[in-house]
Amino acid sequence: MVSPLAPTYGAWLVSVWFATILYGVGLLQTWLYFHWYSSDHWGVRLTVVALILLETLHISFLFASTYNSFVNNFGNASTIFMVTWLDSAQLLAGYLSAFIVQSYFAWCLFLLNKKQKKVTLLIMALALAQIGAGLAQTINITVLGTLLKIEATKPALIFQSAATLSCDAVITIALYLTLRSKRTGMDSTNTLLQKLTVIAVNRGAFTTLGAAVNMTLFLALPGTFYYLLGLMTSSKLYLNSMLATLNTRQHIKQTAHDSERAWNSIHLAGLSTVPNGTGTTMLTAYNSEDTKSNRILNGSLVENMI
Repeated sequence: MVSPLAPTYGAWLVSVWFATILYGVGLLQTWLYFHWYSSDHWGVRLTVVALILLETLHISFLFASTYNSFVNNFGNASTIFMVTWLDSAQLLAGYLSAFIVQSYFAWCLFLLNKKQKKVTLLIMALALAQIGAGLAQTINITVLGTLLKIEATKPALIFQSAATLSCDAVITIALYLTLRSKRTGMDSTNTLLQKLTVIAVNRGAFTTLGAAVNMTLFLALPGTFYYLLGLMTSSKLYLNSMLATLNTRQHIKQTAHDSERAWNSIHLAGLSTVPNGTGTTMLTAYNSEDTKSNRILNGSLVENMI
């Protein structure tokens, strides 16, 4: 027999399970980041610290709220759906995490192409819209005092989800187009750009999916908590998407470097029959200078992108 709580607190527990797994992955990625990139700019490291602190608070408040519902209020039907400060705090922490990551990628886009200021401003406007709607949602649910009246917060929740989805979609499309516009005749740079593009699309796909699941399930299944599958895990997806992007830098650089070395060896070997070695000497000088500038370009792309 299916429990009558399955569509509500059953979905809640499944959401907590997914969020906990993603938080664990985020902790591992955070450790790897500080282990591998201890010399990163203080601004990036501070952003990562702020994110992991917010996500630690988020999962802690989430567990405390769950404990309060199932242990402290066990068998008390009149209080099981009551909203406490723990619920409000975990909501706000999740929205703040999303805002930080969206702002970070807006900055990356600005560094990649400073001429596209309008795109950066659009992303920041959408990010501010989602955090503003998230704050309104938090205040609304706190004032209502019960999760049974969650439908009354529908405008704020839908607006927040739509702003989040739109922001992530704009970031993904802008990164894709910007990276494609920087393709050159160099194999190493194109290899690097291809990998950065795949990472950008994957990053945007996961966070956009979280917002879409949240909004779709809230509209399609009113009176249930299935939408929490997207809401509770959304901030963890942001954390992991940013850290995964940061932690893949060394691999991307190495791949581009290997491609660069292969390109050099092929072209130099092809001129081994030129008389007196003059052609080889000239190409070696040219190739060395070209490789140097290409390496600088590749490094700049990786650092600005991630």
